[in-house]
Formats: sequence, C-alpha cells, structure tokens
Amino acid sequence: MFQKDKDEHNHPCHSNTHVPSVKEAQNTADVTGSKSKEDIQTLADTADGDVKNHLGGGTEDFAAEASGVSDMVQNLQNIEHARNMQDMRIRKKKRQTIQPLPGSLFLTKTSGVSRIPLKAAGNGRPPARYAHKQLYRYGVQQHVCEITSENAESFRFSLQQFFKQEALTDGGGVQLADGGWLIPRNDGTAGKEEFYRALCDTPGVDPKLISEEWVHNHYRWIVWKQAAMERSFPATMGSLRLTPEQVLLQLKYRYDVEVDHSRRPALRKIMEKDDTAAKTLVLCVCGIVSAGDVQNPQAADTKAAAVWLTDGWYAIKALLDGPLTSMLRKGRLAIGGKLIIHGAELIGSQDACCPLEAPESLMLKICANSSRRARWDAKLGFHRDSRPFLLPVSCLYGSGGPVGCVDVVVLRSYPLQWMERKAEGGVVFRSARAEEKEERRHNSHKQKAMESLLAEVQAEFEKEEKGKNKPQRKRRTLSRQDFASLQDGEELHEEVGDDPAYLEALLSDKQLETLRSYRRSLMEKRQAELQERCRRAVQQAEDDGSSCTKRDVTPVWRLCIADSTDRPGSGVYQLNIWRPSSDLQALLKEGHRYKVYNVATSDGKKRGGKAAVQLSATKKTQFQDLQASLERLSACFQPRASASFVDLQNPEFQPLCGEVDLTGYVVSVTDGQGPSPSLYLVDGKLDFIKVRCFSSLVQSGLEDVVKPRILLALSNLQLRAQSPAPVPILYAGDLTLFSTNPKQIHLQDSFSQLRTLVQAQENFFAIAEEKLSHLVRCNDLSSMSSPALQDRKICVTSQQPIRSFGSFTPVSRNPPPPPNSSEKDQRSLKRRRALDYLSRIPSPPPLLPHLGAAASPCLNKTFNPPRRSETRSTLTVQTPAPKSVSSVEGEWVNDEELAMIDTQALHDGDLSK
Repeated sequence: MFQKDKDEHNHPCHSNTHVPSVKEAQNTADVTGSKSKEDIQTLADTADGDVKNHLGGGTEDFAAEASGVSDMVQNLQNIEHARNMQDMRIRKKKRQTIQPLPGSLFLTKTSGVSRIPLKAAGNGRPPARYAHKQLYRYGVQQHVCEITSENAESFRFSLQQFFKQEALTDGGGVQLADGGWLIPRNDGTAGKEEFYRALCDTPGVDPKLISEEWVHNHYRWIVWKQAAMERSFPATMGSLRLTPEQVLLQLKYRYDVEVDHSRRPALRKIMEKDDTAAKTLVLCVCGIVSAGDVQNPQAADTKAAAVWLTDGWYAIKALLDGPLTSMLRKGRLAIGGKLIIHGAELIGSQDACCPLEAPESLMLKICANSSRRARWDAKLGFHRDSRPFLLPVSCLYGSGGPVGCVDVVVLRSYPLQWMERKAEGGVVFRSARAEEKEERRHNSHKQKAMESLLAEVQAEFEKEEKGKNKPQRKRRTLSRQDFASLQDGEELHEEVGDDPAYLEALLSDKQLETLRSYRRSLMEKRQAELQERCRRAVQQAEDDGSSCTKRDVTPVWRLCIADSTDRPGSGVYQLNIWRPSSDLQALLKEGHRYKVYNVATSDGKKRGGKAAVQLSATKKTQFQDLQASLERLSACFQPRASASFVDLQNPEFQPLCGEVDLTGYVVSVTDGQGPSPSLYLVDGKLDFIKVRCFSSLVQSGLEDVVKPRILLALSNLQLRAQSPAPVPILYAGDLTLFSTNPKQIHLQDSFSQLRTLVQAQENFFAIAEEKLSHLVRCNDLSSMSSPALQDRKICVTSQQPIRSFGSFTPVSRNPPPPPNSSEKDQRSLKRRRALDYLSRIPSPPPLLPHLGAAASPCLNKTFNPPRRSETRSTLTVQTPAPKSVSSVEGEWVNDEELAMIDTQALHDGDLSK
C-alpha cells in the first residue's frame, strides 16, 4: 500500500509543481520566461533541420517528434504574443484615467449576506497538525507543506495542474475571475511577477496606483495564509484554497479595500503615525528574528528576543520582554500563533513611514502583562473593543511591564506616607507625624545655613563697596550762588557728603528732592545687586548638595487589594498610588470593587519563596467604581473591627491581611530611647499584649504620644506566628497608626468603652502593673530553662540599661516615704530594692570539671582590693593595706563577701527580713 501511494505521488499528475528556486530557473535557458522572437525563431530553425535530417528514415517516431517540437514552438509563440499584448494593455491603462470597479470578492463581503465563520467552515474543529501522508490523501500537494512565511513570496504555480493544456495553448494564458489575464512564464509557471501583471491587467485596476513591491508583499501573505488553511483543514479545504484564481481574487480584494476605498490595515496606520499602537491588537507570529539570551534570560543586561508579527497585510518586528522571551524559548510562543496585545509602543524611529519602506530599527515593544495568546479564529488587526482586556492579578509578572486592566476589591486603606530620596542614595519612608517633624528640622537647619550664607555674602559685598568708594576729595568751599547752580543728583551727593546737615539747609526744595531721589536709586541698585548675589549663592549651595539642599519628598498611598475575579483567599496584593489627589482618596474606599486601568507592576516582598507582584499607579491610571455582589464581597472582605486581646491568644485567629486594630492603655514602655522599643498594653479585663516597634519613638515622632497610662488606638498592627509566651506579641510597622483621638468609628466605640470600664475600677494601674510583673517574671524564668535562651538573655541584658523588672519597667514604682518617716524605714526600703534586683540576676553556668584542675595557683589566692597609698612606691608588689583606714574605706565590702552571696537563695528566701 505504501509503495502504491509512493508511485502515485511520483506520477506526473501528482508531481511537485513548485519550482525550487528562482535563481536556478534563471540559469536555465528554457525557463527564463522572457524568450525573444529571435530565440524562438532559432529554436524553430533547429527543429526544422532536425526533422529534415530524420525524414530519410521514414519512421513514425521521427514524425511524432517533429510534431511535438512544432507544438512547443507554437506554444512559445502564443505565450510571447499574449505577453506582448498584456504589456501593451498595461501601458495604455497607465495613460488613461481608470474608474474603480469593485471585484467579486469585495462585493460578496460587503453585500450584507451572512458569512460562514471560519470555525464553522472547519466543521467546528480547531486547527490540527497532520502528517504529509495524511495531507496527500486529502489532496494537499507536497509543495504546500513546505511553504513558510519566508519562502511564500518565491512560490510559483504550475498552471498545468489547474488548467487544461488547450486553454494555455490557444490563448497563451488564462483569464481568471474579475477579468485578469494570467500569462505564465515559458516553463508554464506563474509567480509574483506574473500575478503583478495580471492584477494590472484586471479591469478597474489603475497600474499607476500600485507598485511591484506592494503586490509582492500581498502575494506573500496570501500564499502563506491559503497554504496554512489547506494544511490545517485538509478535509474541507484541501486543494481548494491555494489556487491561481483564489490568489488573484484576494489581490483584487486588497486593491479595492486599500487603494480604492482607502481603508488601511492596522500596522500601516501605526507605522504612518495615523493611529496609536496602544490600542488592542490581534497579530500573528510569522517569524523569529532572535531568541534572546538562552543562558540567562532573567539577567538585567540580557539581549531581548525579537519576532516578526503580521496583521495579514504587513509585518513588523516586535521586541519582547523577559517573560515573553522565556515563553519563546519554551515553545509557548510559536510561529503561526496569534497574540492579543494592548499598550504596545512603537520604538526605533520617530518619523512616519510606509510599511514597505520601514527602517530596520522600527519595531513594536510589547510586554507579557499586556499580551496573551488569542483564539485561533480571532480576526487580525485592531480588535473590535480597543479598551484594555481584563487579566487576573495572579497571572501577572513582576518584570512583565504594565497591565491594561485588573478587577480588584480594596481590603485595607493605609495612611499616607512620604518617601524621601536621599542625595547619597536610598529612600526613607515616614509617616505624617514623622514627616512633619523632619520638615521642621530641615527648615530650621536650612534657615540657619542660609542666614550664615547670606551674612557671608553681605560682608563680602560691603567689603567690595568700601573698596569701590572713591577717596573722599577735599571739599570745596562753595558760596550760596555755587550751591544754587548744582542741579545734578550725583554732584549734590558728592558735595554734600553723608553727614553735613548744615549744607543741606542751603539747598532748595528741588535740590533736596533730587538729592534724595539719587540716594534712593543708589540704595536700590545696591540692594538689587546684593539680592542677586544672595540668590546665586543659595542656588549654588543647593546645586552643590550642601546644607541648603531641597528635599525630594513624594507622598504615597498604599492599598491592600484582592482580585475580585479569583477565588477567595487566593492572594493579597499591594497597590501604591503616588501623589494621590483628594478626589481619588475620596473615591477609593475599603470594601468597594474597582476596575483599574494602566497599572505598572514590580516585584514585591517574597512570600513563601515566591516574589509577590506589586502594583503601582501611574499618570495614565484610571479607576472605575463597580457594583460588587454581597456574596462575593463577604467571601473576600472583612470590615475593620477592634480586636479583643483574648482573640489574639487564639492560634486559629486569622485576621484579614494579617493585621489588627485595637485599643488599650499603655502600662510599660521598654527601651523607649532605643532603636527597637516595646510597649505593653492592657485592656479592661487585665489582658495584656506586647507591641514591638521597628523604629525608635523619636524617629517615628511618637515620643510625645506613647507614654505610660495613656489610652492609645493602634491600627494595622501585624500579627505574625503565635509565640508560646503568655503575652501575645504584635509588630508595629511603617504603616501602623498610633492615635490618642481615633477617627474610625470602630476604634471610637472601643475607645469610649475601655475608658468607661477603667474609670469604674479602683487601683486599676497598680493591679495591672503587679500582674504584668508576675507574667514577665514567669516568662523570664521559663526562658532560662534552655541554655541557648539563657545565653541569649544574658547577651541582651548586658547591652541594655538595668531595669528593676528585667525587661519590664513599671509605671508606678514604690512611692517614696513621707518626710516624717524614720531613717530606718528608708534603709530597709533601699535594702529590699537591692535584694529584689539581685534576686533577678541569673546564676552563672557551672564551670567544667577539667577547668578547675588546669587553673593556675595564682587564681586560687584571695583577691585583695587595691587601697590608696599615702606615699608613692616603685615596687611592683604592694603590701596589704592596714586596717586603720578612712571612714569611707571602712564602708566598703570585700569582694570575697560579694562572691559568697547566693543569689538563688535570696530569691527563694523571704525578702521582707
């Protein structure tokens, strides 16, 4: 069976009619397609001579051969005559005014009759790949399988496969639909040159309006499209699409659309700068220019990949970003696939140009976040809806460029922050309170620097003015008549000088006015010059980056969002809005659904080893308020509520976005001046939480807000993994808001309830401090059970100042005794405090046994503390000091006695003794 099919495939009727190469055809004398009359006559004479030489044989073979040669000569003469007549008609049309005449395909498509969709024409099946043997059984020739977008322009038809020999012999060519004559080359094939002449010879086509390059370009895309349809749907379209008549019909249709009706395709409008590339486009991948850096596609200096994209009429190069380059290397972006693109950018050339004359640098820049694979039957060109298409946030890439449209729900809205870019590099985020404090500090520092700078400039200016002043000449003795003759302001100023008031009395009112006007103009000139020098000095100081520099501060508003189209709990993302307007802040509210257009993306913080996508608004970003269903909204959104301290101790408590709001009284502040302070809060039920800050209170501008016994409302506290400590730990980040007068309704209600509850209890803070002291003490004892924790506790304690309760600083210490208390009570109280402190010092770890055996004998000697000597001695060894020492030295305690104190026994014993 296979051999039979192979023989049929090699049969002349089914042979490959595609001429492999135009270059090979040009090297052959009989396939040049441009036989002259002299060549034909030479061939005829040669044939007649051969016939005469063989007539002496008298055989029938020689007669048949002579007849075949004669027919071939006649065919060549007919083709040459038909070609000459076609050239004559084309030259005549170029001298005439041609009236448009729509072709049959254009009339069919614009008639209003419903057309069969491409999907229905393929029996509802998507395109599929078939083996060459299967395609051949459906009538698809071998050369059709070899056509690509690169070699489609050089494809040539063998007209003997589509038309009878008599039709080609009689007329020298064939007349196709719409009246165009297709004259083959002498070898019986037709390519782009022959179809160009056939289109120019078609009625209604003006040869002056089209060029050979225009026809060759469209011939390429028509051949590639028709061949791809035969290969993809061989059962219904095999051997029916890639025919000379279909190709000429398509060429005439494109002439009617683009030339007669001036309806340009998408890529031509974009390249000629008559439309924007940012609209939604559907393009087809028709070639690969370069695959980019295969070794490291994620590197910053990676050479991006480039492909050819076409709208079916013209082609343009496209520059891919990192994610698209990775898809191209993995085969997910292949030739023949369609892409729907939004927000593309035309780069490389700023001048408008024709697609056939585009420079090599002209290309489209597309990104992964605004590109997706389109359906196989999507129509190429501008999409019917030019707006951005919706994408889920979970499928976005951090390095995939801007995204056209996302549908989100605002979960949390955070207070405004201010980002400052430092001159030396880096950025700093501050809250509103910290920004006000930093602005005051900067303005004060800048004011002092400017005052110092202006004082230097003024001193230098006055010094120069003194040097410029002419040496005062000896004043002349003038009479009254001489004074009366002086009318110029400069002369009057020189004669009068600065102080002689008696001379001014000799001047008239007019002379006094002239003198004052001159002095005023002189002062204004000096003042203007001084101000200009000061302005230049300040500008130079700002440019040099000295103390008068300007701050580069930008407000940013952060929102926590979720994708409304995704399943609940799929992910939480962050949206940054730079320089938000007051109208936008009033529009975006928690629990509302919005469509966001034109948003930039970047890589955020890694969660679970994967970088989360972070969205940022730009100048082009737009928000559209949408109505959200209550069922979907309740599945992904939880309104803000004041968290209970008891709920924070529950391991199953999972707040939205991992953040909570609460109110509580400050009981203790530890390391208030340090870089990472902590504070303990208590509620009305004497439950405690610990809040750790990531920045100092002074840096955050909270030194006047966070104080003991102050009722605070805290928003956006981070709840991380629960610790086994008896007091839950929360973390105050850069988005946490501290307030003593909250504006949120839920915090105001909790605020008032807690204040009323605490005011009704007596000694509330004393009881809270005592309970917290006990909890912290128990926590310290439990942390000492592990040697590792013990070492860590000792290390941390050695770096912090000593506190009376370890890591806990109580608000109300033991009150001082009244003035009339006895001296004995004061000493007793002091002793109790000292013993209480010593009881909290942990016991040192035991020494290893081998250390004691290897110790030096000198270490076992009794240590004698040094004593002040009356006379200086040069001896290296001092004798023990006598017992008769001063009264101050008598109060000292020997180190041996301190070393013998058992702190653990003191802790276990009764401290009241």
